[in-house]
Amino acid sequence: MAVGESRYRIFETPAGAFTLIADPAGALSASWDDVPAPNGAVRDQNLMPQLSKQLEHYFLGEPVEFENVATPPGPAFHHHCWALCRAIPRGETRSYGELAKLAGSSTGAARAVGQAMRRNPLPVIVPCHRVVAAGGRLYGYSGSVDPAGRELGIKRSLLGLERATPR
Repeated sequence: MAVGESRYRIFETPAGAFTLIADPAGALSASWDDVPAPNGAVRDQNLMPQLSKQLEHYFLGEPVEFENVATPPGPAFHHHCWALCRAIPRGETRSYGELAKLAGSSTGAARAVGQAMRRNPLPVIVPCHRVVAAGGRLYGYSGSVDPAGRELGIKRSLLGLERATPR
């Protein structure tokens, strides 16, 4: 592989294809699309072997902690929300309003938390699927709020893998 190439690995999961991407500097992102961005990325089935093994176990429904993966950089509020999201235990959920309050904002900042979750570059590793609407209702995933859409189907699938119950 040439220096400066982005690399990716695709995982087949119960929720569909999940793509882990490492840019030339080693920064990670992930996507639920099986077409990786950026163009010209090279498929690498040996990409990040320890993290890949963790993801494989996670998608089999096994408990996995992604402690060895740094919370991605981003705007301060987003970074704070992502760190709080990572603290939600497996099998549990929190509402957007609860996360806003934990972030030091009013529960009225729930939309801002939703935007932070929407811009999460590492779904699963930063488990934004554990963030739900008030009352435990599934709402929003990957920028979609369509109740019959693929995105909320992914969220349902991930919560099912974790046997999550809304609080």
